[in-house]
Amino acid sequence: MLISLDWLKQYVDIKENTKELENTLTMIGQEVEAIEIQGEDLDNVVVGQIVEYGRHPEAEKLSLLKVEVGEGEPLQIVCGAPNHKNGDKVVVAKLGAVLPGEFKIKKAKVRGVESCGMLCSEVELGIGEDGDGIIILPEDAPVGGEYRKYIGLDDTIFELEITPNRPDCLSHIGIAREVAAYYKRKVKYPKYEMDEVIEPASSHIHIDIEDKERCKRYCTRVLKGVKIQESPEWLKKRLRSIGLRPINNIVDITNFVMFEYNHPMHAFDLDKIDGNKIIVREAKAGEKIITLDEEERELNNGELVIADEKKPVAIAGIMGGLNTKVDEETTDVLLEVAYFTPENIRKTSKSLGLSSDSSYRFERGIDRENSIEVIDRASRLMKEIAGGEILSGVVEKYVEKYEKTELTLDIDKLNKFVGKDISVETVGEILRNLGLEIKALVGKILTVCPPSYRSDLVRTADLYEEVIRMYGFENIEDVMPEANIKAGVKDPETEAVDKVKLVLKELGLQEVINYSFIPSDGLSKLKMNVETMEIKNPINEDLAVMRPTLIYGLLSNIRDNFNRNQFDLKFFEVSRTFTPNEELAKEEVKIAMAVSGRAEKDLWNSKPEAYDFFDIKGYVEGFLEYMGINRFQLSRANNPTFHPGRSAEIRMGKDVIGSFGEIHPDVAEAMDIKKERAYVAELDLAKILKYGNSKIKYERIVKFPAVTRDLAILLDEDVLLGNMLGDIKKSSKIIESVELFDVYQGDKVESGKKSAAISVVMRKPSGTLEEKEITEGVDKILQTIRKKYNGEIRQ
Repeated sequence: MLISLDWLKQYVDIKENTKELENTLTMIGQEVEAIEIQGEDLDNVVVGQIVEYGRHPEAEKLSLLKVEVGEGEPLQIVCGAPNHKNGDKVVVAKLGAVLPGEFKIKKAKVRGVESCGMLCSEVELGIGEDGDGIIILPEDAPVGGEYRKYIGLDDTIFELEITPNRPDCLSHIGIAREVAAYYKRKVKYPKYEMDEVIEPASSHIHIDIEDKERCKRYCTRVLKGVKIQESPEWLKKRLRSIGLRPINNIVDITNFVMFEYNHPMHAFDLDKIDGNKIIVREAKAGEKIITLDEEERELNNGELVIADEKKPVAIAGIMGGLNTKVDEETTDVLLEVAYFTPENIRKTSKSLGLSSDSSYRFERGIDRENSIEVIDRASRLMKEIAGGEILSGVVEKYVEKYEKTELTLDIDKLNKFVGKDISVETVGEILRNLGLEIKALVGKILTVCPPSYRSDLVRTADLYEEVIRMYGFENIEDVMPEANIKAGVKDPETEAVDKVKLVLKELGLQEVINYSFIPSDGLSKLKMNVETMEIKNPINEDLAVMRPTLIYGLLSNIRDNFNRNQFDLKFFEVSRTFTPNEELAKEEVKIAMAVSGRAEKDLWNSKPEAYDFFDIKGYVEGFLEYMGINRFQLSRANNPTFHPGRSAEIRMGKDVIGSFGEIHPDVAEAMDIKKERAYVAELDLAKILKYGNSKIKYERIVKFPAVTRDLAILLDEDVLLGNMLGDIKKSSKIIESVELFDVYQGDKVESGKKSAAISVVMRKPSGTLEEKEITEGVDKILQTIRKKYNGEIRQ
């Protein structure tokens, strides 16, 4: 919203400078976004008069002039424009002037003749669009006077950010009310006397409101014998200052009054209204109207229109029709001031894709009570500027009158909210200055009525805001609150999640965060058959189902990184999964890991190997060790998502706490993972916490030496080595650890067999092992292998 300071001063006395006024407007809620000082580019631009006219000796199309500028000798200026003669008053940019576009006026030679200035056009000064010739001024223009002062370009324009709840501030009088309330000054409303003829307006127009839900008030006045012409300079200046283009005196007055009072209005050519009747009705399906922007619009959504007996003549509250436009032939004018409901205007404006200054105001809500004041103000201005006669009376229909609201304000509660004691007298003065009526005061409780133009004041909290902004935020001291604040405690699940994330980061994995939604075909790509929860109104098809697993997201991360030539991928995610339940969703926190690709090349690893099953196994075992789970078993998984034979389930007894392995080739193909194999793991946090041991037990370092024995065991090829290693460790108390370091199948072992090489470390905490104890330990190992796994020492 643009506000002209010169225009604003007509309604309130302003003694403050621009900086002070900017701060005041911002502090009372009308934020200043920008300030434009008009005429800044017109230093050294003055009114001049051509006192000598001749042709340039070297160019027929150039003229050589002597121009009087009110100081010393006339300036010699070469000019190429065709529209000037001796004695004309012109606009002169003197030496040193800097015109828009950083165009500096300097002494120059034009075809060998010295030129000491420039005669200017509107385009060169940045004040208009006429660049065909220089500006020729009226004879009364003062020679030597500043041009910007002569045309009124000495104004300051404030660009304000008006919040949607304050439509009353979309006008100069609205801002004047705010400034006057803050500085405790009076608002100077326009004063005028109506000069009506005896002839009644009702003999020329009749109003019929058919749609009483969307039009609550419709007022008209009739003016006869007006003369359509250019507006006077003061009116054009006002409109130009806020960025509007003057059209003619009647239209310019409707725009002027709209930006004065914040009440849109429209002028019709009365002679073009068929039947001397205005009907406010719903548009008929398929009805068409050509609006003032010369666009034909078809109405199909029940838009509210202003019509006569034959046709629509305007789209209510948005734009008038070309068929009743005021033009040079107009002599009789029908002036409209109405109130249309904001919801209707918003809907129509959006459906038609048509917005205007008028619809912008109606959408936010205007004051229906001041309709008569507004239409009288515009009528009086039209009589003064366009002549003619104002017919007697306002012809109107007021179907739903404004009802005043009453609000109560408890001063004690206000002071508690503000944090400072403000007296009843001060609060009362602030509210009265804002135009609120104080109906009663009982003790410290005020009953007040907001004015009709303050539709935003609907509850007591709104009154608090009014008092605070006018009292001044700077007058409310900062006071630190007193409170016993205790540090919060994390809930067990959040604390566990944080610990898990820290552990996985220390293992070298990188955290990813994916959406909780997956595509509707996501589970079929993973070859999973579980119940899912579908979203009723998904944003798109890629976010249509609540995820029951984290694996889809990690595989998508791998695919996307491969597509961007990133191949060293080690991810983890700790988040919720969702499955259907009786009422709400069943939410479980899962831990997922993924590795794929190969390590980055470096100086020490010029040919890195691709990640494999044992890498993901290592991360899983390392994580479980961190979480205090050491007595788990690995068993072959039967999960269609994983590669058969290259996956495992993690068990605590009969309870499966997770699984890991290589992704099945069909799943990899469905997920468009082509360049490397992908390995993932998914574990249940609740079960990890159930079986994990968070207590760390420290043991004394055993000072006695360990004994290592390497054994090569010949087994059937389908024996699960993980189970065997666990049983070997349990076979004797002196066995400290068992590690598998090689598996061989080939020519040197018979078909259907494999050779497993294991390293067994034995130690006794109370003394050095004797040879007998070592032999007994090895014998127990061999007995376990023969009895449970049908194995034997490889010869």
